[in-house]
Amino acid sequence: MRSETTAKHLLEDLAGVCPSLGPDDQIRHAYRPVTVSDLAGWPWPGAITAWWTGPCGTTLCRLRLARVPASCWAVYDPDRITLLVQGGI
Repeated sequence: MRSETTAKHLLEDLAGVCPSLGPDDQIRHAYRPVTVSDLAGWPWPGAITAWWTGPCGTTLCRLRLARVPASCWAVYDPDRITLLVQGGI
């Protein structure tokens, strides 16, 4: 069974390559359900709660995973962080 510790390590791995954020007024708050793939290919449910794009074009997301109480900033990698389709008409 995948544990909270494993999810924390996944967040730490994603946050480890994250550059510094700019001013708070440049952060775009949001809620977007995602799945995040770990290095073994297992999907982890989570959500992006904010976005920020740096002057060089790097997009960061504030990422929260299920079973982990805290979120972290990570470079948005569409190969590992999959945006889920939200319900609608």
